[in-house]
Amino acid sequence: MSLTVSQLLTLPSLRAATVLAGREGLGRIVSTISVLEYSDPDEIQRRLYESIDFQGSELVISAFSSVAGNVDAQCDNIRCLAAAGEVGLILYYVGIILPRVDERLIRLADELGFVLICMPAGDPSLRYSEVISEVMGAIVRDELSNTNFALDLLEQMSRLPKTHQTAKTILRIASDRLRATTAITDSEYNVLSAASWPRSMADNGEALAALAARQDTYERCWEQPGGGQLWLYRDRIGSGERGSMLLLACSEGGRIDPRLWKQTLDGVRLGMNVWGRKHDRVDMSELVRAIVLDEPIKMRRLGDIYRIDVAALSDVWIIRSLDGANLSPMLGEVRGLSAQYASVSLCECYEDDILIFPTGSRSLRETDDWALALSELLAGRGIRAAVTRCQRLQRTSDVKYAYETNRDCVRDAVRVFPERRFFSFAEVEFVRECRETAAAGEGRVHWYAAQLEPILSRRDGEEIVRTLAAYLLDRNSSLVDTAAALFVHKNTVKYRLQKAGDILGFHIGDIPQSKNLIYALALRRLLRSEAPEA
Repeated sequence: MSLTVSQLLTLPSLRAATVLAGREGLGRIVSTISVLEYSDPDEIQRRLYESIDFQGSELVISAFSSVAGNVDAQCDNIRCLAAAGEVGLILYYVGIILPRVDERLIRLADELGFVLICMPAGDPSLRYSEVISEVMGAIVRDELSNTNFALDLLEQMSRLPKTHQTAKTILRIASDRLRATTAITDSEYNVLSAASWPRSMADNGEALAALAARQDTYERCWEQPGGGQLWLYRDRIGSGERGSMLLLACSEGGRIDPRLWKQTLDGVRLGMNVWGRKHDRVDMSELVRAIVLDEPIKMRRLGDIYRIDVAALSDVWIIRSLDGANLSPMLGEVRGLSAQYASVSLCECYEDDILIFPTGSRSLRETDDWALALSELLAGRGIRAAVTRCQRLQRTSDVKYAYETNRDCVRDAVRVFPERRFFSFAEVEFVRECRETAAAGEGRVHWYAAQLEPILSRRDGEEIVRTLAAYLLDRNSSLVDTAAALFVHKNTVKYRLQKAGDILGFHIGDIPQSKNLIYALALRRLLRSEAPEA
C-alpha cells in the first residue's frame, strides 16, 4: 500500500489528466478511491458527511453535478475533504457539467496541499468505472507485494488531521488492509477499539472479543466452527494502561496470509505506540526503537513527526537492570532528574531499558554528576541497574552497536569493575574484548594469565595483585584512592606497585606496557566470577 498519486497518474485511464493544484501532495499514498457527489453543504448535508467514516489517503471522484454553478459550495467541499485527510479530487466532465474550474478552487487546493486533478475537458465518453477499476487493481497488486505496511501506515496517519490520529483510524486502516473485522482489547478481552469489515456492518468488536476469549489455548490463528467459514486471529501488540493489548481479527474470506498478518501486527503496534497513547503525553518509544534497530526510513519519518533531528543525536545513555527487571515505572523520575542536568531530546523505554538521548555539550564534571545522580536515584528505589554513557557516536547505526554491546556485556562489566557507579561505553567495550578473549580458548587466556604468574609465585603475590587491580581497574590509577579502598597507607600502595614493576620490568601504569597487565587482571576477575562454587 505504497502507491502515490504521482504513480497512479501513469495509469492509462489517468494519463491524459491534468494536475491543476496541490502538487506538493503528489507524493502522498493512496489507499482507496470513491465517488462523492455533494450538494450545497447545508446542515443535513453536513450531518451526512460527518457520518461517513473517512480513513484518509483516499482519492475522490466528482463532477460537482449538484453544485456546478456554486463555487462557494465547491470550495466548502474541498475544505471538508482536506480536513478529513483525503488526498485529492479528480474532476470529471469539466466543460459539460461543470462549466470551468474556478481560480478560487485552484488557489484553495494549493493552499491546502490538496491535489486537484482534471480529466480531459469536454469529453462525454469518460467513465468513472475505468479509473476506479484501474486504481483499485493497482492498489490490490501493490498490497500483495508490499512488505512495508508499517511505514505506509505511519505515512498515512502522519498526514491526517490530529482529530483523526486515533486508535480507531489505525484499526480502520488495518481492517481495510486485511479485509477483516479488527479489534484491540486488553488482556481481559475488554474492547478498546474496533473496526468492522465491511464498514456498513454493525460494530462486531464485542462479538469478536467474545469468540477469542472462549478459545481455551493461546493460538494465534484458528477456524471457528459453525455457520460460515470464519478465521480468527489474535496476537499481542504491546502494553497499555490496562495491561497487555491484543489485536484480534475475524476474516470471512478465508485464511489471512501469514506475511500480511505480521505486517499488520507491526503496523498496528507502531501506530498505537505513536498515536494510541493518552492524548496529553507524547510517546516517542517508536522513534527510539527505530534508532536502536537502525531503520533509517522509519526514524526519518518519525523524526519529522516529532520534529527531532535524528542525525544530530550523538550521545545515548543506557540504563539497564542487572536483575532483568522492567525499568518503565522509573521513566518519569528519570526524565525529571535528567532535565536538571541536560537538554534531553528523547528519554524513552526500549524493551526493559531506559534510553536517554541528550543534546548540547556538558563538562566532564557535569556529566559525572548526572550519572552519579541517576545511580543514586535507582539505588534509592532498591533497583540494581547500570548506567552506561555512550558518547560521540558518529552515526545512528552506532547506537545499535552500542545498545547490543551493552545488553550483552554490562553484567560482566559489573564483575570486572565492581566499584564503578556508572560506566563509559569504552569500559563496556573493553569487557566485550575480554569475553572474546576468554571464548578464544585456554591458550589465549593462559597467555594473559602468564603476566601475573611471576607475582603470584611470591608469598605476598595475592596482596600485590589485589593492589594492582584496585589501582588499575577501580581507582583510576590514584594512589590516595587505592590506599583508602584497601585501608592501607599510600606509601604501602606505592611500595607494592614498585615491587610489581621490578618483577614485570616496567613502571605500573605506563602505556602500552601496562595494557596486557590490565587485560590479565580483568580476565582474572571475569573468570573467577564465572567459576562454580565448590
